[in-house]
Amino acid sequence: MQIGRRKAITYGLAGAGAVGLSGALGYREWLRRRYEPEAPIIEDRPGMLATTAKVSSQRRLGRTNLQVSVVGIGAGGLDGPEPVARAVDKGMNYIDTSICYGGSEKVIARALQLNKGLREKLIIASKWDAGHNWKNSEILESLDNSLKRLGVSVIDIMQLHWLGGGHKVPDDGFNRLDNPELYRAMEDAKKAGKVRFFGATSHADTRSKILKHAIDKGAFDMLLVKMNVLDYESADLPSLLAHAKAKDVGVVVMKSQPAGDRVPKGYEKSKYSIFQANLRWVLEHDVACVVHSKIGTDPAYQDLATGAVQERFGELDRSLLYHYAQALSPEYCRGCGDQCVPACPHGIAIPHVVQFAMYDRQYGWHERAREHYQALPIAERWSETCLSCTRCTDVCPHGFDAAKDINEAHERLG
Repeated sequence: MQIGRRKAITYGLAGAGAVGLSGALGYREWLRRRYEPEAPIIEDRPGMLATTAKVSSQRRLGRTNLQVSVVGIGAGGLDGPEPVARAVDKGMNYIDTSICYGGSEKVIARALQLNKGLREKLIIASKWDAGHNWKNSEILESLDNSLKRLGVSVIDIMQLHWLGGGHKVPDDGFNRLDNPELYRAMEDAKKAGKVRFFGATSHADTRSKILKHAIDKGAFDMLLVKMNVLDYESADLPSLLAHAKAKDVGVVVMKSQPAGDRVPKGYEKSKYSIFQANLRWVLEHDVACVVHSKIGTDPAYQDLATGAVQERFGELDRSLLYHYAQALSPEYCRGCGDQCVPACPHGIAIPHVVQFAMYDRQYGWHERAREHYQALPIAERWSETCLSCTRCTDVCPHGFDAAKDINEAHERLG
């Protein structure tokens, strides 16, 4: 979406050309240079809880030519069919699921069974977890299992899941993309009419480089990428979005809320305004859709998302997000590992451990978090010296207390 020069300046958090909340100079330098609004606006936005509105806006998802609702259903926590049908009634037609999202594929199948005509209204995107050395037959078997769980004959978009995520060993993102068997499987799946389009996903700190590599493969029609106000610039997302646009590759955004549904102390009354402001901020960029797991589980969040897209990102949002981001920054791990990993004397996989702790604490994905955590080599999870060592915390330029999360993960997941 294009915005004028005046708006690009006024809405400092919105335009792809504007300075983001954690630019290349670093968050602290940004704070030093940045113009600050006169005061934080933390009041609830009038009418934001209205339940009568519907999502009427759709955007083209790159060269797929699919018209997708600007907000979609994240199926990460899906545990019942009712929210799916309700979200579709609210105007949402895009649902993002995965082989590793618990039983979400089966829940979607149940929703399709209970609601006649629902399949024709939904664009279903799922994922396969193909490793760097998987064979064509293994990848196609994974696809067939997803088709069976979903109870459908064709999946609209099949995505290569979580590139650079660390739950596949070894996985640097690039090696999985360079597996020739993957492209054989993609070609076979499309010829068989089992998949319409293909995508690649990442929320690793190197996601821009990984997904640019995916785009350059020429086989992926869309991307699913982590994007929020706190690491938009530092993760080099402006150049990724530009590259995707140049190649007509569609973009769907996940993890738009830097800390899930948690807000910093003092911002409790603005909880819903912040959720909506984050959605509106994402949609000011060249993206087609933003998905969130709470939309798949909570009717209140469906209503909030629906209300959010009734208007453009504005001055109230900009002021709110400025102060919100400043307060949240020390509580948000960007997953970069630039300072903490070299400082760790024991080689703890700090970004991954912190991420799995977040899955358990904020998302409530207890079993999944434990599974990913215990898949890490023991030496990379925790050491007894972690009880007293704070080197990772001390060197973080954003003030994030990584040591606390490392010990919490050991206690909760180990």
